[in-house]
Amino acid sequence: MPLDGSRFVRFSQAWERRPSPAAAERVAFWALILVGAAVRLFWLGDVPLGVHQDEASIGYEAWALLEHGVDRHGYRYPVHFVAWGSGQNAAYAYLCIPFIKLLGLNLLAVRLPQALLGVAALFAMYAVGRRLVDRRFALCTLFVLAVSPWHVMASRWGLESNLYPVFLLFAFALLLRGLERPRALVGAFAVLALGLYVYGTAYAFVPLFVLGILVYGWRHHLAHARHWLLGLAVMAVVALPMGVFLMINLLGLPAIELPLLSLPRYTGVMRLSETVFSQSPWSAFLDNAMQTFRILAVDGHTEFVHNALPQFGYFYHRVGLCITLAGACFMVWDLVSGRRPQNLLVVAWLAAGAVTAILSTPHMQRLNLLLVPLLLCAAYGLRAPFQWARRRAGVERTLNVLRVAALAYLAMSFAAFARHYFMEFGPNTPIGTPPSYGQALAHVVKHAAADDAIYVPLDVFYTANLFYDPPNPRQYLKTVQFEELAVPFQQPRLFGRYRIGIDAEAIATGNAFVVHAAAAPQFHTSDFRVATFDRFSAVVRRR
Repeated sequence: MPLDGSRFVRFSQAWERRPSPAAAERVAFWALILVGAAVRLFWLGDVPLGVHQDEASIGYEAWALLEHGVDRHGYRYPVHFVAWGSGQNAAYAYLCIPFIKLLGLNLLAVRLPQALLGVAALFAMYAVGRRLVDRRFALCTLFVLAVSPWHVMASRWGLESNLYPVFLLFAFALLLRGLERPRALVGAFAVLALGLYVYGTAYAFVPLFVLGILVYGWRHHLAHARHWLLGLAVMAVVALPMGVFLMINLLGLPAIELPLLSLPRYTGVMRLSETVFSQSPWSAFLDNAMQTFRILAVDGHTEFVHNALPQFGYFYHRVGLCITLAGACFMVWDLVSGRRPQNLLVVAWLAAGAVTAILSTPHMQRLNLLLVPLLLCAAYGLRAPFQWARRRAGVERTLNVLRVAALAYLAMSFAAFARHYFMEFGPNTPIGTPPSYGQALAHVVKHAAADDAIYVPLDVFYTANLFYDPPNPRQYLKTVQFEELAVPFQQPRLFGRYRIGIDAEAIATGNAFVVHAAAAPQFHTSDFRVATFDRFSAVVRRR
């Protein structure tokens, strides 16, 4: 067959029109952003199934502040909620208020702040990668965060502890920018201080991490002292209300109520007493360290599957772990050799996070401040070996084959995770109270007499009733009666028209019930009208 010169001309023209490296990087960037946003936002109100007791509590507190200006313990705009008696961080509830204003009190409104900040974290992760190394490394950091099972799951439900790694990532991005433009240091320190209002692990982490930042700045003579002092001053001002709140509860001082701010006092047992210092410290440190390793490297956490599934972990066990460990080694090597001194900040984050993690019993919600720097190490493992190989003939091709294999494995693992989470686990495994409970409760509220007491199951956390049928918080506070106060998690016997627990006497005398569907047959249809909604039934006595 004769050669056709026009084919070579067309091929050369097409080759000349091939995308430039910068254009290809932009395509890869937006593709990862779109995929990452999709798995964080689609079916947000339905997957995961049900409302967790913490979500319900946060949602009700946000609604109460929006509609009545007080939380369920009567405090005006508290810096921290009393909640269960032992406290709940307040920052996430304040983020929910505008969404509840627009959408009403429902799961979508409570979860949207987390999901949107999860998408924003993708942009922040890219910015961090770009300032740590370069744009190609930034794409690696974006990739590992976008496909991380932990970050996808943590972005899809409204738990305040899941918000903390995002705040740390924003603060870290501002910190790296501050190394170039010192004025940004003030923003970095302010965001670190705001993290104290997001989750309790910040109380230990922030001082340790700030110490690491100051050591780095001093060693490398970065920025003028006034920028560091201004940043620390702003941090102290932002953190002051939280510091006073902690002193009130540690020393048993009276609560402070101001017109636009409250510093409450707990009514139950303060959970800071659950640290290793309340036990045999060295033994507890060792046990917590071993458990931390098991959760991160071996099997995830079988008891806390809402944030990471054991079969996938936070970044795909084994292969992901090998990539992370390799990246950590290359990161430390580049730091020691002086090529990338800013890697010390990642090491400081990891070190402060590791110390914080073993101060109390580890689980995924408390370990999440370690996961972003570990994912940065994973990105380093995808990028650094190939930079190293360019200086060694005969190695680069082999490593490139391994990199393609690793990326293919991670992409296929992500597809398997997405399929399992969205089609099997998420729609069928409630993280708390199933939505059918809300449907049954609404049916009872509609059909029962206004003065009827409503009996609800003891094993359904009471915040679900606050969430699905929110009472005026002042009225709730007047009527609530607790089983016991001197416990970390107070359980009420009754509040408003709700009675917690269903026994034979309640069935004999009561008129309105929400029960598990399996318990509905004990209510005779001659005496009661029964409507079943999947897992729960609404029962109303016939008049």
